[in-house]
Amino acid sequence: MHAFDFLLDTYETEQLKTVSLWSVFTDEDLEFRPAQRIRTPREHMIHQCVSEDNWMKNMLAIDTGRPALPEKETRLDFIRHYAELSGQRLAALREKPEEWWSETAKFFDVDRPKSWIMLRRLTHSAHHRAQLVVYLRLLGRPIYSTYGPTADTGGLPINKAPTIYRYSGIDELLRAEAEGGDFPPLPGPGEKNPTERPTPNGMRSLERAPVRVREIGTTVSAWQMIVDSERGSGTITLIDVAGQPSYRGEGVFFGWPQEKLEAEYRRLNKPPDEPRFELQQLG
Repeated sequence: MHAFDFLLDTYETEQLKTVSLWSVFTDEDLEFRPAQRIRTPREHMIHQCVSEDNWMKNMLAIDTGRPALPEKETRLDFIRHYAELSGQRLAALREKPEEWWSETAKFFDVDRPKSWIMLRRLTHSAHHRAQLVVYLRLLGRPIYSTYGPTADTGGLPINKAPTIYRYSGIDELLRAEAEGGDFPPLPGPGEKNPTERPTPNGMRSLERAPVRVREIGTTVSAWQMIVDSERGSGTITLIDVAGQPSYRGEGVFFGWPQEKLEAEYRRLNKPPDEPRFELQQLG
């Protein structure tokens, strides 16, 4: 193990994320062009294969000895070809010693450390993958998780939406796609994790909403929580004006005192079950 293993571990996961996204398209989708000057999904796949092949060979001297593109430009052929070649590149990169990653190489017309080039490769791939997610949404295809919940897996993390990957590994993906593909069920927008039992006083959604504040005669942006309970449905709205928070209850919460509304709002608005993000302090 060495200090740059994280780049290779990330490349391995990005490899799966890329082909998983490609797998949601159909062959008929490959010529979809959302606008005149935008690539089709097939042209995106070509770019991914050719671009990564050029970067690896010309910048990092990682050459599989194989053509950059598959013989047939079908969806499944692109998936198989990229999965195989990226797997070979990963194996070759894992053999490099730690000092290799600190060596410089030519990045187009400038010199950069090889670790920098690899990181740039990862972000380059993620950039184009994000573009294709928009294509899937326009085509009405299901959007599985890439890094976390999506609208199709239940909405926001704050609503306890689950992360649902289509496949857990490359081998599983290739085997399933050869037989027509697997489509794990998706709960859809705003629905709760189907593996969790419903609880009383469950928060359905939390979103920004314009609220008229009579005391100051203006409309402000407030956090409005929609809640389902055994007694019925209602909303608790958090209004913060000049650092002075107040709560407004509607439906089953109408008439509740401020202290009780605040306590219920805080009880329901629990942090998502995710590791806390901490920005490393430098300098």
